[in-house]
Amino acid sequence: MSARQPWADSTRLQVRAVGPHDHARIARFLAAMDRAGLYERHFAHGEAPNQALLRRMEALDQRERVAVVAVGHDGELLGHAEYVAEHGAAEFALMVLPLFRVRGIGRRLLHTLLEIAAAAGQRELHGIIQASNPRALQLVRSSGFRLVPGADRTTVIASRQLPPSPDATQTVPVIAADHRPLPFIRHDSDRTPLHRRPGPGASLREGGG
Repeated sequence: MSARQPWADSTRLQVRAVGPHDHARIARFLAAMDRAGLYERHFAHGEAPNQALLRRMEALDQRERVAVVAVGHDGELLGHAEYVAEHGAAEFALMVLPLFRVRGIGRRLLHTLLEIAAAAGQRELHGIIQASNPRALQLVRSSGFRLVPGADRTTVIASRQLPPSPDATQTVPVIAADHRPLPFIRHDSDRTPLHRRPGPGASLREGGG
């Protein structure tokens, strides 16, 4: 991995690929995230999803398994985004520290994932978003994603088709253009499946909004 990726930003806020040296930074970033933000990202509470995210760092290849971060001028992380792809379909998720939301960081992270996915030959980027998360819904809607209801009224599926990449035609298997929906890839095995709830009569969201 080169020291500077082509999608790195030249301003004081840099968006770059995750490297092995980022493990401690990401751990501090997760510790600084608010409870509601972690739940919106993981659909679950507790440390298991955070530990799963850290373990995924070991499998990054910046093509099928991609993670990028927004880095502040002090070197600490302000945002994290990733996707995992299979058969041309990539599922993404992202999160930004509470104090730095509504500043365009999430948009830059998402657009970076779109650029990387297209260059890698992925055909679609999609994500699961809680219906009660207006910031995320506005972000994907304004970024050209199509929104459809999820498995129940609590979730929304955002998806966007990606243009073919000339550089990736030799490395990505040709898939017949039969126009059937691409398989939905669940990139985070620790994320609560859509049909699961915390318990009988329990609210999907717990504490923190």
